[in-house]
Amino acid sequence: MGRTKLYDPQVALSAIKEQFWANGFEGTSLHDLEVATKLPKQTLYREFGDKHQMYLKALGDYERTEIREAAKILSAESDARGAFQALFDAIINEVEGNNDRRGCFLCNASADRTSIDQEIGLQVVAMLDRWRKTFQTALGPAPQSKELSDVLLAGYIGFRILARAGLSAPQLRAIAGQLLNIIPTRSR
Repeated sequence: MGRTKLYDPQVALSAIKEQFWANGFEGTSLHDLEVATKLPKQTLYREFGDKHQMYLKALGDYERTEIREAAKILSAESDARGAFQALFDAIINEVEGNNDRRGCFLCNASADRTSIDQEIGLQVVAMLDRWRKTFQTALGPAPQSKELSDVLLAGYIGFRILARAGLSAPQLRAIAGQLLNIIPTRSR
């Protein structure tokens, strides 16, 4: 019979995700992960695998938590433009209220790892496809919703990168306004 764990694996995975999200793969050491989780490296390896596996699991956790929260925001509005306005407003509010400059972990991973790590690249591409489909659902059954979801995904990624780079909330609002202008006004 196995021993009872003295830690919560989900809490530890959240701490791992936060480290990678803020500092990237190369900028996060095993020591950083030990400090963040308050777990020794042997426990981290046993629970999550090596650093590479921890990164993949952190990306998966990001999708389960952060992207699903964004999908909830998108589905809460009755029209597509209002849905995307709410999504951009939530990001701007995090920048303004909490000085959250981490950007999007998925966007960061896209820029940081996909060209040098095939396994991470495949996971990122699959996550981006699910994200695009979430945008397409938020746009509704319009004839060009697939193409528009691709454009909005590109705009969203750029928006999150600009937020990470330090653009001010007024600048981000102006950019969001331009992105919203490409969405036809209609109910879903």
